[in-house]
Amino acid sequence: MNRNRRGLCFGMLLLFLFSSVPIQAQVPMAPSVTITTNWIEDGTGANHHAYMLTFSDNGSYDFQFDVEHERNGSLLETSWSLEWGYENDLRTALVDLNTSVEWADNIGLKVTISEHNGQTLPQPIVVERQFEVGVWNQPMDDHEIMLSTTWGLDQAYQNDEGEQRFMLTFDGQGWQERSGQQLESWELGNGTFRTLESADGTQTDLDLVFTQLWKNETVVGGILTHQLFDAQGYGKLNITTDDDGTVTQVRANVSQAHLNRSLTMGVVEEILSVEATGSLDILEEDDENSSLDINGELSVFFFEYHDIDGIRVLQHNQLEAMADFVLIDEGTRMDVSLDGFVQVERWEDGVRVLQQEELWGSGTFGFDDAEENSTLIVNGTILEIRSKVVNGTTMTDNLHVDGTLSGDVQGTFGIVRGIEETGEQANASGQIFPVNVIHQDSWFNITGVNGGNFFDGAGIGATHNETWDYQVVHSDWDNKTVRFVWRETGPDPSEGDERPERSPQQVNATAPVAESGLGNLTVGRETGLMPIPLQPNDMLRLNGQEGLPMTLTAGSTRIDVRDGHNLTVIDWTGVYGDDGTLGTAEGALVSSGPLQGLVSSVSRSLAIPFGDSGEEAFMNETQYLERVLSPEIVSADDNTPPSIGTLELREGLVLGEGGSTAHIEIPVPDAEWNVLSVRVDLTPLGGSMTELNDRGLNGDSNIGDDVFTTSFNVPGLETGLYDVNITAEDSFGAVSQATGQIMVANQAPRITQVEIAPSTLERGQSIVINVQAYDGHGVTSMQLDLREYGGELTQLALSGSADSGSWAGMVVMPAGMTPGERTLLLRSNDTLGATGQHRVWTPLEGSVGHPVFGPHYIQSASTVPIIVTIQNDRPVITTQPFAIEK
Repeated sequence: MNRNRRGLCFGMLLLFLFSSVPIQAQVPMAPSVTITTNWIEDGTGANHHAYMLTFSDNGSYDFQFDVEHERNGSLLETSWSLEWGYENDLRTALVDLNTSVEWADNIGLKVTISEHNGQTLPQPIVVERQFEVGVWNQPMDDHEIMLSTTWGLDQAYQNDEGEQRFMLTFDGQGWQERSGQQLESWELGNGTFRTLESADGTQTDLDLVFTQLWKNETVVGGILTHQLFDAQGYGKLNITTDDDGTVTQVRANVSQAHLNRSLTMGVVEEILSVEATGSLDILEEDDENSSLDINGELSVFFFEYHDIDGIRVLQHNQLEAMADFVLIDEGTRMDVSLDGFVQVERWEDGVRVLQQEELWGSGTFGFDDAEENSTLIVNGTILEIRSKVVNGTTMTDNLHVDGTLSGDVQGTFGIVRGIEETGEQANASGQIFPVNVIHQDSWFNITGVNGGNFFDGAGIGATHNETWDYQVVHSDWDNKTVRFVWRETGPDPSEGDERPERSPQQVNATAPVAESGLGNLTVGRETGLMPIPLQPNDMLRLNGQEGLPMTLTAGSTRIDVRDGHNLTVIDWTGVYGDDGTLGTAEGALVSSGPLQGLVSSVSRSLAIPFGDSGEEAFMNETQYLERVLSPEIVSADDNTPPSIGTLELREGLVLGEGGSTAHIEIPVPDAEWNVLSVRVDLTPLGGSMTELNDRGLNGDSNIGDDVFTTSFNVPGLETGLYDVNITAEDSFGAVSQATGQIMVANQAPRITQVEIAPSTLERGQSIVINVQAYDGHGVTSMQLDLREYGGELTQLALSGSADSGSWAGMVVMPAGMTPGERTLLLRSNDTLGATGQHRVWTPLEGSVGHPVFGPHYIQSASTVPIIVTIQNDRPVITTQPFAIEK
């Protein structure tokens, strides 16, 4: 009995143990399915509205597919076709619907699996997916974010004119705000700009560095409608012209450049202005014995153009220089110093509205000749060379030369040329033209001949030649001479009157043109419809940007840390163009929360075709989400108030009486990125409650660096150290307060008028000087300091009140002043002890005061140097008696 009980217990124990051990081979896994979008190209340019059902194995399935497609509150009638397939050893089913998707559609999908591998499931397996149709990189909720961007466009090609290139890069940060269908972005940073244009034998290479560059974009409904670049900077400019072997090179250092380039509804508009100084070199070498070499210094170089949709509507060129040139030709050498060279040309809408060419200078020349064992040496002096053309009309054509003959021929010669009169003259066919009568008077006076056959054997004597050249006044025309009159006296006298045939020939100045297609590219970003939220393995084709479709595949989800906050994102990769040849892109998209559908990071590389010869432009861009300003991604319980740092003035201090504009900078970091406002109370300085910003506006240097900035001035008479109250508030209403200090410096008196009589005098003579000055605190003294010239510090006397009176004195110019223009130094003091040193004075425009800078501001657009001209003293003959003894 006991033995039976023990056996029964042991058997029950074994049964229990074996029943507790899972035998996996006997329990099959439950079938499952995933639903992913397959919105790819359908062969007609549109997209399929299709979904890929991917099952958990390669078995057979029986399922039911249900879809609810809601648009504007109503369900659409739907039907679908099914195509079975295999992918990665898994059974797939492609469901293609008869409807198309539109923005804001709501779509619900349900797959009910009822049979697997021929066996009916005891319980049907149901998988559902719900999503809303949105636009790529545009969350359905309004939002405001901060982002950073690196952007570059490089376009280069070759045509019949030569090499052409356009390159623009940008590196900055900014913010993006969406309201409804409109997405606006503003970014501030730096960048580079280069254009290389070749046209009409001239190559212009402009290479700029932009220290401040604004980029603004507007996207409406996912379509880029407006893009703006506005930049300022510096750089280099090289211009090379080859005109029948004469090579002209301009090498300039650009001190100031401004570029404004916009794209509006596919139309590119560009404005560029450049100010520079540099050098000018012209070189012409015909053979070993002939050359022209010009070296000059550019004191003014200004270039501006305005292009709209590839049409140049404005161009302005201005060049002012001094140059030395050397001309060598078969034993002849000419050295000329151009004391001035001016070239100005302005075109508006294809019409030249301003043109000026002027040069003047002097120099020397010489040559030698040998004949029949005799030599001739010519040395000449160019006393004046001057020409001037204004608006295509020749105004001045002057030449004055004197020279000598030496060697086996002795004598003198000279040339004087100039415009004698302006009037009208008929050409050979009787047609009347406006002309300048250019009279040239030249002479040779040979005083000795020791051999040779120079000057066609002319012997001792004088030759006098006068010509009257009737040239049309139009400087651009060819064959300008319509009549030529001459009279020559001497060994071979002659005179005549000729009217050349086919003269003149009208030639119109050629309007400048923009290089067709250079920089005239529309470069948008991928956009189109997408499911929100995006899920792993979704495939979709973004075809909203014309000419720039992108097909992408969603990857896996992960956590992306942005400035200390975790965002759930989904990775994706894509190719541009329906054949994938235009470029690639990859990035991450926010996949949960109110910002789902927003690109967290992206890297793009594009090859954009243009022109008729298969050219390509290359665009590269990376963009990162830096901060989320709205909607809130933290709760009120997790929020912390902003932290206020130390107030600093970028300039260190500010001048009172409206004397300067200063910038307040306050670091205000906030862990939740939700600072709503930062304000400073400038009431103690005569101001008001003033808002600061971190958006690159009103003097802010960098967007999103947590340094809030504003510009201000002190209009009143305040001086010293002042406390100001600072308030920072975030979007949850959390407020922080702090106190900062601002140093206001006392501004010295301003000189508003100086009169000196006489302004030209010799050393040892006296001037009478009258000075008017203004200071809100009152002027207490005015002195003329001539100690740098060996003179004295002279106190000027006040006549009248300190506010409106004049400071006057009579002062002797010391012997230490060298002849020429000499600046004078005035010293002023106000009642609070501020001292000013003045070598210029500012003419007052209107009355004292300004609506912005306050009642004590001196408004003036120019300054006038305080100078006198010291003449060279006449020699002084001194006598001393002496005796001569025989």
